[in-house]
Amino acid sequence: MPIISTVGRRSPKMRLIIGLLYLALALGAVTMVYPFMIMVSTSFASEVDKDEFRPYPRYFVDDTWLFRKYVEARYNEDIPKFNAYLSNEAPEFKQVAPPAAVSEARVNDWLAFRRELPETYKMLGGVTSLSRITPEAQSRYQVWVRRRYGGAVAAVNRAYSESNLVWEDLLVPVQDWNSRQYQPVITRKYREFLEFRAAQPERYFIAASGDGIFQDWLRLRYGSDVKAINEAWGTGYKSRFDIHLPERAPYWTRQGGSSDFRFSFDGHYPGWIPGITRKRPASKQVQDWEAFVRKELPSQFVGADPAAEPLYRRFLAQQYEGSIKLLNARYRTRYAGFDQVPLPPPRRVPVAGMAQADWIAFVERVLPVDLARLQTPEILFRQRLERQYGSVAALNRAWGASHASFQEVAPPRLEADWVEMKRDEKAIRREFIVRNYRDVFNYIVLHGRSLWNTAILVVGLLSVTLIVNPLCAYGLSRFNLPQTYKILLFLLATMSFPAEVSAIPRFLLLKQLHLLNTYWALILPAMANGYSIFLLKGFFDSLPRDLYEAGTLDGASETLMFLKITIPLSLPVVAVIALHTFTAAYGSFMWALLVCQNPKMWTLMVWLSQMQTWAPTFVMFAALVLAAIPTLLVFIFCQNIIMRGIIIPTEK
Repeated sequence: MPIISTVGRRSPKMRLIIGLLYLALALGAVTMVYPFMIMVSTSFASEVDKDEFRPYPRYFVDDTWLFRKYVEARYNEDIPKFNAYLSNEAPEFKQVAPPAAVSEARVNDWLAFRRELPETYKMLGGVTSLSRITPEAQSRYQVWVRRRYGGAVAAVNRAYSESNLVWEDLLVPVQDWNSRQYQPVITRKYREFLEFRAAQPERYFIAASGDGIFQDWLRLRYGSDVKAINEAWGTGYKSRFDIHLPERAPYWTRQGGSSDFRFSFDGHYPGWIPGITRKRPASKQVQDWEAFVRKELPSQFVGADPAAEPLYRRFLAQQYEGSIKLLNARYRTRYAGFDQVPLPPPRRVPVAGMAQADWIAFVERVLPVDLARLQTPEILFRQRLERQYGSVAALNRAWGASHASFQEVAPPRLEADWVEMKRDEKAIRREFIVRNYRDVFNYIVLHGRSLWNTAILVVGLLSVTLIVNPLCAYGLSRFNLPQTYKILLFLLATMSFPAEVSAIPRFLLLKQLHLLNTYWALILPAMANGYSIFLLKGFFDSLPRDLYEAGTLDGASETLMFLKITIPLSLPVVAVIALHTFTAAYGSFMWALLVCQNPKMWTLMVWLSQMQTWAPTFVMFAALVLAAIPTLLVFIFCQNIIMRGIIIPTEK
């Protein structure tokens, strides 16, 4: 009350000055809080929004930014692949815009079709990351395997013939059905991965893209300008994204009867193909189609008419020098002769082993272009729509579109991504919020013993510091030694040398004592501090001597007076020293790394330093936020003690 009444009697000018001082303090607090908010906001970011530097991430409230992060993660942060899949030319994910309009019927038709696609036509998205973030699908896979093997990495290593040290080393098998060179290795890990894959939500899957591969191949061949393609082909496309891969070569047509078309079987076996005639000479467009199909298109998308079956059998006979036993050994089959080997049916072309290698060689060197029949996802989708709607007019009415033919239809991949994101928006946003922190938590908890080492260091150093320093200061304060000031001068002189200078003799001493890579090496060199002793002695000197005289008259020992009088009255300064000791121990990096080079003895800060070698900026910000929480809690606890020791004596 006296303080309040005194403030109330201050002049208006004084009130204005005090108000301005409070305003300056508030502005100073904002300048400290705002950078912290930026750090916290960036800890929730990814590559697409890491340079925003806003007090809160936009994707918290803006679906456009959430969609950008969603497609970035879904397509493995790979913008060229994203463009190839979706037939666009976005320079970066942060410039990807949601679809302007979404046809529900169109998206539903595509999603229903995608669910029916064979395994070799779609793959899990979000399983790899260029920025070293653990993708959602990979994180789920690691949890799935951990549960399957009872949480034992050693059991997984034995089953998969791997050498994973921690669960984060276990990688999900990556399927890339858009690549001609991809061939899965059928192992126990791959078979179990297929079980995991079958149980995942539909939004995790991405359908392969024959049109996208073809359009990107044309870009590499002719450049980004469609004019070069039109000049070579004699066409009038407005964009290369309007070019769709047809099911058959453009110039072949099937006729009845026989034909005089003569071909060469691998340069050795001339033969005749009945039922095929040539409509017109091969153009540059047809040549490009053939070159792409033979050399670039994934083999599972290339089928063949039944008329090619004799050629396929003769090709295999030539490949295996007429030995059906050799083919059976490599195919793991039991054919009696080459005449029993069937031509792979469409959508069931072999995708692994020698059977795939032989099929690729057959397509590249033998299969006549007129017998090639493509089965890309886009072609199958158009065929399904044609069966479902019957006519383009019916399709246009259902979709609200204006297609001139089914060949113009392109899968609504971007629209489907938007719809799937909206359907599971809360789960997707929650995943982006926690994934950086999950990576940090897993890295800290599952690597070494950083938390345990840090806890031992902090507790041990606090214990010895709060025992040695107060006892030394109490002795210098209570007993008037002739050398007191010389001792204080010696203690303060130790502060004149940088820590790096004193680290050399301390390290050599610990080495001679064989204490390296032990907890003693972390604790012993810092148990006494000259500044702490000086500060405590000054505070002890200010305590009333009458209390000690009364204690002596009552028969109290020095130990009892130290514990019952000195320490309780000195809690504010002890709290300051404890806070300083905790900060030094918790944030120790250089000394901890120098004396404990064994990774099993690394503390938290050493692990976080090693994390910088692979983690992107936004993951490191998440690590800093987590690392700051213990320091903040200790500061709040010590602050209450410090303020109580300052304010209560002043009020009295």
